[in-house]
Amino acid sequence: MNDKIKTALSSEKSMTVINLLFLLSLFIRNRGIIFIAYIAWIVFLICFIKKTSSKAVKAANGIFLIFAVAMIMINLYFMISYR
Repeated sequence: MNDKIKTALSSEKSMTVINLLFLLSLFIRNRGIIFIAYIAWIVFLICFIKKTSSKAVKAANGIFLIFAVAMIMINLYFMISYR
């Protein structure tokens, strides 16, 4: 089961699903979809960082990871402050 999850996350289809989630978050103005998209992207980036051996790719993905976490925090802040 664990190998199936790792294989699914490292495939091209997983990034397609993540892109679809981001596209859906543009059309459906529900904050839950954007959180799911960012969390899926974070999981994908963590798996990709563990898989790659290039330090440059790890650094770039680390920056994307920090960006995704920051975007989740910003969305949470605005979601809480406007209620």
